Parts: sequence; C-alpha cells; structure tokens
Amino acid sequence: MELIDRLRILTAGARYDASCVSSGSRRNKAGGSMGICHSWTEDGRCVSLLKILQTNECIYNCQYCVHRTEKDGPRTSLSSREIAEITVNFFRRNYIEGLFLSSAVRGSPDQTMENMLSCITILRNEYNFPGYIHLKGIPGADRILLKKAGLLADRMSVNIELPSSASLQRLAPQKKPGEIFGPMRFLQEHREMGGAFWEQGRVPS
Repeated sequence: MELIDRLRILTAGARYDASCVSSGSRRNKAGGSMGICHSWTEDGRCVSLLKILQTNECIYNCQYCVHRTEKDGPRTSLSSREIAEITVNFFRRNYIEGLFLSSAVRGSPDQTMENMLSCITILRNEYNFPGYIHLKGIPGADRILLKKAGLLADRMSVNIELPSSASLQRLAPQKKPGEIFGPMRFLQEHREMGGAFWEQGRVPS
C-alpha cells in the first residue's frame, strides 16, 4: 500500500478520538481529507495538529470501537520514522503546529507504547522538533514507558473508554479497569508531586 493511502486511512481513523476541540477538517493546507485538528495549549493558544493513528490493527475486539478485530476494512500502519518525517515535513510547510498521536493496540500495550515513544523520540532528539505533541497513553503499558513519553510530550491523555466496570466487562471483556485507570493515576500523581514530567517544562494533562 502506498504511503499516501496509509496516511489517509490512519488520519481518517484518528477522527474517532474526541480529545481535540475539532478534528477531521477538510479545509486545510495539506489538502483532501488529511486529519488536521485544533486543540488548545496550556497558555491558551489554538494550535493545528496532525491527528493520526500509528496503526489501526488491534488485538482487542471492543464492541464500541471502529478498529475492533472483527471489524471489516483495510488495516495498515506507519513506522515511527514515517510519522516523524511526515510531521516534520508538514510542520516546515506550515500545515501544522504539532502532532496528535494515538494508536490501536498492535502486538501488546508495551509494544504499541514503545512504537509511539520511538516516534516522538525521533522528533525531539533527531529533528529537534519544537512543535506541540499530544500523545495518548496506552492502557496496560509499562509505567517506565509512560514516564519517558511524558518527558517528551507536551500533553498526555488516556481514554476512559466506558463509564463503569460492568459496561467494560460487557462490551470490552479483554480489558480491565485497572489497565485504564492505572496510567491516568500515574500521570496525575507525577503532576501533583512535581515529578519527572516537570523537569523539562512539559506536563501531561
């Protein structure tokens, strides 16, 4: 599958994540249906972000999710370097001011989180990317990976998914409440204690 086709699929798939103020705009400099969303920074600025999934291949079969295992449709992914290079190219052309990176869970939560961490590490350390990065924490991922990601991202968030343990058991029995709320508590504790996430002036929220 060509790069442009994978990009279209993964930006379209990311529009289902409701963490940005607006998303999936068709009126953008990058053209077509490439997913550019708008979000607000801590200091009140509105920024345009490339909103994309690293992969839409998922090990889970959550009944509410468009990316569930049993759902028909094309499956694809982008490597960490491919996303980093796309982001930098869009940024240099003033299409975007940053990146919103999420992902379905491919292989395992740790493997998925490692791939996302690799992407933003390339951006920050190889390209010296100065733009805004919003990264989704993957439920069930190791806390060390979450901590490393928090040092590089401007913002981190975790999807609650469902409002109760009973609904989670009914619609997503492969997932456990602790795997979802654990990363949220971890990020919140570090923020409240002034932990590692403060060291470089970037605080997940």
